[in-house]
Amino acid sequence: MAGLSNDLIHNLSDGACRTIDQLDASMDHGRKEIVKATGRLIHRGLVERVEIGCYQLSNAGKDLAASGEEIKPGPFRTDRGKCRKPRDTMRQRAWQAMRMSGSFTIGDIAMAAAGPNDARPEGNLQKYFRALRHAGYLIELPVRAQGTALTSNGFKRFRLLKDTGLIAPIYRANKGAIFDHNLGDSGEEIPCRAK
Repeated sequence: MAGLSNDLIHNLSDGACRTIDQLDASMDHGRKEIVKATGRLIHRGLVERVEIGCYQLSNAGKDLAASGEEIKPGPFRTDRGKCRKPRDTMRQRAWQAMRMSGSFTIGDIAMAAAGPNDARPEGNLQKYFRALRHAGYLIELPVRAQGTALTSNGFKRFRLLKDTGLIAPIYRANKGAIFDHNLGDSGEEIPCRAK
């Protein structure tokens, strides 16, 4: 199948959009095999369907054709390690609660996210909120929520500015950075030290 894929890449290397009929007429392979190989090349991101029934090389396919490299035989798998299922942690639950809320206090999120085994949830979330705020994920609102004590200044209110996706960004204290699995293929590190 790698030979057929390489033939297809070569056949489309001039950048023209070709139909399966045109590919079938110009290649020494069966139509069914050409259709399968085209589908595999689309899955690899080397070919794209421009319009119904018309195919051409993607930018990655053009780069491959220009380099003269060939597709090697063997199975192709997309990198499944890049997208991971969120773990059930307090910070993950807090992130989900923040994504669903308009504005909130640390206490609001602690009440929604803390489980029976989470020690000092508000202290944990204060560190997390500080890191998220310095990395540009959260903004502190100018008006505070009313406090419970008569002399209280009130509770700081926050709003989520950067909702990047399902997985909670991870604070890496040793690097002073937030690592976000939601950004790009392999995640992205965002510095979060106070300026």
